[in-house]
Amino acid sequence: MTLKSLIAKKDLRYLFLGGKGGVGKTISASAIGIELTKHFDRVLIVSTDPAHSISDCFDQDLSGGDPVPIDGVDGNLFGMELEAEKGYEQFRELSAMGMPSGGMPGFGGPSEENVVLNVDSESIDGSSSSPLGFNMKDALGMSSDLFGTDSIPPGSDEAFAFGKLLELIESSGYDVVVFDTAPTGHTLRLLSLPDYLDSFVGKIIKMRLRFGNLFKSIKGLFGGGSKDKEDNSLEMLESLKKVITKARIELADDTKTEFIPVTIPTLIALYETERLVVTLTEYSIPVEHMIINQLIPPSKDCKFCAKRFEIQEKTMMTLKQYFGKYDLIEIPMVPQEIRGIEQLKLLAEKLFK
Repeated sequence: MTLKSLIAKKDLRYLFLGGKGGVGKTISASAIGIELTKHFDRVLIVSTDPAHSISDCFDQDLSGGDPVPIDGVDGNLFGMELEAEKGYEQFRELSAMGMPSGGMPGFGGPSEENVVLNVDSESIDGSSSSPLGFNMKDALGMSSDLFGTDSIPPGSDEAFAFGKLLELIESSGYDVVVFDTAPTGHTLRLLSLPDYLDSFVGKIIKMRLRFGNLFKSIKGLFGGGSKDKEDNSLEMLESLKKVITKARIELADDTKTEFIPVTIPTLIALYETERLVVTLTEYSIPVEHMIINQLIPPSKDCKFCAKRFEIQEKTMMTLKQYFGKYDLIEIPMVPQEIRGIEQLKLLAEKLFK
């Protein structure tokens, strides 16, 4: 079996590759990206793994968090390694949307010594007392809804990866985006983010509606209403919530999205792949293919190789029982390291032959 059916999906937009660490996700994603440029105009490979490898795989610097054209490919192929620091800052900015911009006149500001209504202020996080005699965070009812222990997404790397996916859904200059995901644990957290962020943004909107008019009235009372710029944070949050909903729909659309588990013929990798597939099913993310790397060829001259082949064959029988309904693409182990455009092209031929 091969990945030829992927090419027939003319509406394909998002392709995820994931699995246990060290099974060949990055080289598989890179080879697939090269092949897809023959059938789609612009293809982007995004690494969501904190320990990026696509730069090493293509032997080209793709760091910096922005798409970089990949040299040596006939088509338009771009690579990007995400930077978690940018994602964390974006998340803090999202949290800040819950508060009116500029603070409240008379209750603190850039030139005042009183309370500043800013999510980073000491008076809100409770580390210092407020001149008003109460803790602003508790007064707004946000300590449990927004600033509790669960207010940070389950993994800033995954949060940024999902944020980048939202950007690509809204305005993408690419026909297909291939995601080279982190090892299984990170990927499972990434898959939980649509539900998490949908709930999180909903809480911010609820809080914003609850207190927005109150803050506006107090600002007007202290002569600050007319000086403030128009606050469109609520509109931005509503738009974000719509994009998250759209992402959930597109990730479950088998004409646009597919997740390809990558594994090797060992029991440990098999069990981890099973957990991944179960979670993908729970989130309604389509799976049609599975790549099995590092298959050892039979050997009569090498006892070690023959024994490894024997064990591998037993594992493959179990693997086919578990995942027989998927198209299983078997890739043999090669003596050389797969690195650079030429080696990746050879791998692509095996994946799509």
